[in-house]
Amino acid sequence: MSLLMLILFVMLAELSLHYFPWRILLRGRKLPRLAAYTLGLLGMMVPFTAWLWQIGECEVIKALWLVVGAAGVMVFALYGLDHYLDLIMKDIEATERESHGKEG
Repeated sequence: MSLLMLILFVMLAELSLHYFPWRILLRGRKLPRLAAYTLGLLGMMVPFTAWLWQIGECEVIKALWLVVGAAGVMVFALYGLDHYLDLIMKDIEATERESHGKEG
């Protein structure tokens, strides 16, 4: 596969992922952001990895997936932390509303 073919394949993969009928599959809901990020990244990474394999760049493949994997784990962890912090803030706000309601 030539570099031009790789680029075209990645572009087609991203086009397909973008216009896939996710809302039908998910019964009217939007594809969650993390899932969209992950699928978009895989649309690039899988063809690129196949191309690197074809040209014998096994060490580059290993480094690439380790770096991208580490970044992905951090993004997922930060989304989890943000969700946890949102829950704490909602709990604090509910407690404050409750205590103000008892005072009046």
